[in-house]
Parts: sequence; C-alpha cells; structure tokens
Amino acid sequence: MRLDKLPFGVFKIINKYHLIKSNNSVVVGVSGGPDSVALLNILHSINSAKNLQCRFYVAHLNHQLRGKSSEEDAQFVENLSKELSLPFILKNVNIQEIANQAKRSIEETARIERYKFFTESSQKYNASTVAIGHTADDNAETILHRIIRGTGISGIEGIPVKRPLTTDSTIQIVRPLLFTWRKEIIDYLGKEHLNYRTDTSNYETIYLRNRIRLELIPLLEKQYNSNIKNTLIQLSQIFTANNEYLSLEAKKILKDSTMESAAGSYTLNTHFLIKQPKILQHLVFQEILNILRIPLKEITYEHYTKVLNEITKKGKGRHFQLPGKLYLWHEHGMLYFKKVLLSKPRIPLLCEIPIQIPGTTPIPPFGQLVSEILDIKDLSLDVYKKTKTSGEEIFDLQCITMPITVRGRKEGDTISPLGTHGHKKIKDLFIDKKIPLKERYTIPIVVMNDQPIWVVGICMDNRVKVTSNTKKILKLLFRA
Repeated sequence: MRLDKLPFGVFKIINKYHLIKSNNSVVVGVSGGPDSVALLNILHSINSAKNLQCRFYVAHLNHQLRGKSSEEDAQFVENLSKELSLPFILKNVNIQEIANQAKRSIEETARIERYKFFTESSQKYNASTVAIGHTADDNAETILHRIIRGTGISGIEGIPVKRPLTTDSTIQIVRPLLFTWRKEIIDYLGKEHLNYRTDTSNYETIYLRNRIRLELIPLLEKQYNSNIKNTLIQLSQIFTANNEYLSLEAKKILKDSTMESAAGSYTLNTHFLIKQPKILQHLVFQEILNILRIPLKEITYEHYTKVLNEITKKGKGRHFQLPGKLYLWHEHGMLYFKKVLLSKPRIPLLCEIPIQIPGTTPIPPFGQLVSEILDIKDLSLDVYKKTKTSGEEIFDLQCITMPITVRGRKEGDTISPLGTHGHKKIKDLFIDKKIPLKERYTIPIVVMNDQPIWVVGICMDNRVKVTSNTKKILKLLFRA
C-alpha cells in the first residue's frame, strides 16, 4: 500500500523525530475535530502501509461543556474507532464544576484533566506514547499568545514535537502533525471524504486564544506580513537552536556552582554564579526551579531580576519568599533554595526519637527516616557512591549499638567526620559548611549512646563506616 502525500510527509516526521516505534501501544487523543480525525486516519494508514504493528487506542475526554453537542462528539469518535476496528476509551468530566471548585479557568482545567486522562489511559493499556493533533497553525498561535502574555526564550520555542507526558514520566506525548498546516489537513479530509465535528466554542471571541486565531492573525496577514505564521515558526526554530546551546551551558554552570542538593532544597556558590553572563544565571535559576518542581509560570521576570541583582550586593543576608512555596536566602556567598510548606513551623528538633530498624520512623514536622538492613553482597559500593543523595547513608551494622535515635543538635556535640582524624564540634562543622544559623537546630542528627554518628546531609562518623570487613549494612534514607 502506497501512502499519499500528506501521510507520507507525516511518516517522515515520525521517523526524523523518533515519535512512534514499531510494535508500540499508542493512545491517540481524538476530540472529533478535523486535526484529531486526520491524525487518527493518517496514523492508521501509516501503520498498515509500513507494517509497524502498532496498537492504537482512541481516547476521548467528554468535557460536558456543550450539552448535547458534547455527547454527539463522544458518539462520533466512538463510531470512528469502530470503523477502524480500534479500541475506544471514554471519560466524562464536568470541567465547569471542577474549574469552579479549583477557582481556575475553563481552559486551564480542561488541559489539566486531559493530561490526567492521557496518563490514566496510557498506564491502563501499557502505552509508551500519546499522540495528539497539534498543527503548525497551533504552534504559530501559541507563540503569538505567549508573546502577548509575556514569556522568556523557552516560551518562544513554541510547542515541542515531543516531550515527557509529565515531568518524571517515561510516557512521551508526540505531535506528528506539528509541521502540517491546517489547510493541508482540511484538503486531506476532503480528498478522503472524512467527516469531522465542529466545536462552535472555537469561534467564541471571549477567549484570547480564539481572538488571536480569528482576529489578530488575519489582521497581521492582511496589513503587516502575509507570511506571519511562517515567520513565527521560523522564529521558534531559531530560539530552539539558541536555547539548546544555552541550556547545555547552564547545566555545566549549575554543576560547577552546586554546593549541596537534596529533596526540596538546593545550595549554590554565588561567587562563581555571578561571574557568568546574566542570561546563563537566569537559566541556572530555571534549572533549579525545574529540579524542585516549581511551576515556571508562577515565577516572573521581576522575581529573577530581584534575586540575581541582590546576590551581587555585599552585606548582611537577604531573604526572598517566592511563589510555589519557595524560600530563598543569600548568606556568605551561598544562595539557598528551600521548598517548604509555609504552614510548617520552622522549629528546632528538640525531642529524641528512637529509629525503627528496619522500618520507617516519622520525624514530625520535618519528614521521615527509612531504614533497611542489606547484605554487603547485595550492594555495589561503586554504583552507590555515584548515585547516593545527601539524604542517605550506609553504615557497618556490626559497629552499631542499638538502639539508635534521631534528634537535633545539642551544645557540645562532636563527630569524627569520615576520612579525617580526631573530632570536630558540630557547631564548627555548620560554620564551615555555612549553614544559616536558623537552620542549624532543624537538621536531624542520628546518635548512638548520645554520640552523633550522622549529621544528615553533611557527614557521618568514622566509627561506623563501611570497610572491607563489613558483612551487613544499615542503610538510612531521610525524606523531607
């Protein structure tokens, strides 16, 4: 079977960007509109012509926003899936009700619920990929939309042809039609005599996105640049190429300037950071926000500018409260990032808590300590050293005298830091590590016979280190 021009062009995009692999399960998001109907039929024809042996699942989310029309959309997509002998997945969600409860816009709520639906469907059917029908027109509209609202260089990159479905997901969301114009799709549907549904809300100009598509772009095409959509796409490609390079440089700077990293926190050496170009400082900041899972849209240009300007100034420490429950402070050439629950009191860890071994020990309100006993043969020390985080540590079980407990620092506490000789006051250790004063009594310390053996995230004691004679290991993991 030979592919027609448009399906063949889409097949080349799929190969170029490795969007869909043979023998994979793919969830296809189908609203019933022209773009998604074309996508489903094109993928189905490619699968047959190229013998990819992919399993497609037709997924439709009924937003229940348009009464009878919404029900008819769902029925149309179900009939389409039956014609192609493909499994149909339907979920009904009252978007208006959820939006009211969450105090979010209809558009934002619909987007969140769609991605939740795609995640659920992919997991249920063991799909590695979700395919949706964004086009080149959608991309141009998105870029213009972001410029109007305000965006950075990553925003002007536009819609990615593929990315993880969620931040930490292995499922990819792909857009095989992203380089196809809507006119080409309408022509294809007409040639193939394929019906589709028309969503009348797409023509309601109460929505900014619709006004951009229906009013602004036609105006720009008529009076300023007849090729404006192509121009916007070219702009996004230029920014993508530039940002790929800058992102790599920012990651190098982040690596070189990172002093400490743990769950929910990050520490940077600002003496090094402020010597870098401003754009790279900005991108390093963004990298940390991504690591801490702070929504970038909540942090404004003014936030970045204020922090990056303040860290160049000498004098006393400076504190910043940012959206996304992010707390920053700058002290002694260190910029500390801490993602906290604002309602959680920053109180000293005064009580002493017995550690359950093996098991999980709650340390309210700071987190929990997870312990397990391992055989030395079950752990590769080389791999462990490369992958361990500051919140975990291993000890020679034979050197541990039970019970062990966890508490905050006491005046006069000392430890023999791993790899050193003699003892050091934990107070001096905190000073050397430039731990802010207000943080020092909140750091958990694991003690044995009332003597510290592990200052979480900082150091462990020589007495309990793993050696060549170790047979059993105690592994401790602190989760904030």
